Amino acid sequence: MNFFLVSFMFYGFLLLLGPGALALSSDYTVVSNYFVFDSISFYLILLILLLGVVSQLSFSTYLSLSVCFYLFLSIFFSVASFCVNHSIIFWCFYELSMLPLLYLIFKESPYSERFLAGWYFACYLLVTSLPLVLLLLYLCASNNSCFFNDWSKNSVGLWVFIVLSFVFFTKVPLTPFHTWLPIVHAEAASIVSIFLSGYIMKLGILGVYRCSCFIFDDYLFGYLFICLVLSIFFLITATSELDGKRWLAFLSLAHITIPLFAFFISDYGDINYSFYYCVGHGLSAGLVFGLLWYFYDVSNSRNWLLLKSSINCSSIMILVITCLLSLCSLPPTIQFFCEVSLIKISANFLVYLLFWGVYLFLGGLVPLVMCGHLLIRSEWNEIWECSKFNYFNFLIILCFWCYVGLIVV
Repeated sequence: MNFFLVSFMFYGFLLLLGPGALALSSDYTVVSNYFVFDSISFYLILLILLLGVVSQLSFSTYLSLSVCFYLFLSIFFSVASFCVNHSIIFWCFYELSMLPLLYLIFKESPYSERFLAGWYFACYLLVTSLPLVLLLLYLCASNNSCFFNDWSKNSVGLWVFIVLSFVFFTKVPLTPFHTWLPIVHAEAASIVSIFLSGYIMKLGILGVYRCSCFIFDDYLFGYLFICLVLSIFFLITATSELDGKRWLAFLSLAHITIPLFAFFISDYGDINYSFYYCVGHGLSAGLVFGLLWYFYDVSNSRNWLLLKSSINCSSIMILVITCLLSLCSLPPTIQFFCEVSLIKISANFLVYLLFWGVYLFLGGLVPLVMCGHLLIRSEWNEIWECSKFNYFNFLIILCFWCYVGLIVV
């Protein structure tokens, strides 16, 4: 029933917007003084609604009313952030979308180190909030307007936009501000990890695009090079992680570099590939965090060496393969077509092609090796538990959108 409810709602959402809003182009834009709705807003709202609605419907029996309320607040403020055109209101919604998740890390996490993770997250969230709003106020005064579409890159020095971008980089997070993500993912409740990796990381990417996308030129090429090199090392580091959530956090640190890379190589008409990739990554990350949540509930362990005991029937084995291969950008996933498009755009640069060769090899190999580890030398008795149906419901719906979402959208 949940599958048909969610499918009906999103098909109605698509029909309401019409085919123009779904094109991979920024030409279709509705702008008012306070709100902007373009294809980028559409993609990110679709991602949030998928993760938020499906998780609320699937795990309604697992989550308390207070948890559902805080998750709803985070979803609401995130949707508002994607559509707002006023810089100060954007800052308010931006911060308010993360505060409910910070509270849930302290209150609902079942792990012993949740306070350490919560303080890490709080420090990166609160320490950068004041500089962010001060920079936005300075840009408002310099441009005599608080609306993003009225800002000009010639109104202030380039260094202001660079500093503003690095403030958003701390919230994505990109190198060298990435240390909080594996710690927070490891200690947060699984539903919070789904939301953090699903759409909170994309809020920073959107902030960079709204405020200072035009600075991604030769000025920051050195920083891009460092990010690309370290993304390869993140993939290598993931191979040594036995904790499933930390393993996926390091993969996410490597994957989130691709939207930044797309800013450097894309023109105005191709910039939407960056955010469409965010949709695919958010769905696959939420999908695998949901799979790990199921494994933890069955095996009471977070160790990869013990999680394979949770695969107790052939149907779950197929589900595990489908979920983990979504991290490999296996066709027809959304990430695959976005990466192919970005490779075509960067085909004239040898350095970029070298990065793509190493990244795609390791990015596909690491999840594939983990998938093989879970499947080989496994013994089980065929067991189906009705109490786990909510997990399967969540995983099947997200698998559908990961692999068929491109055809639907």
